[in-house]
Amino acid sequence: MASNSGAASIPDERLSIEQRHDGAILVRVKSEGTEGSRLPDAVFSFRCGDPQYSYWLARLKTADGSR
Repeated sequence: MASNSGAASIPDERLSIEQRHDGAILVRVKSEGTEGSRLPDAVFSFRCGDPQYSYWLARLKTADGSR
């Protein structure tokens, strides 16, 4: 099992967080690299009850407050 103790932070400019009409939170991590070597964006969704839902909801509300 991997440890989070040395996990790197994802820069905010590479993150897109939105809440869908059904309440799910959609998190997109934009890929880096040149067009020819870039991987697809990573997309995650979290629903109420998921262990990380409250974390991403708080991040979403923080981002909405700073816009």
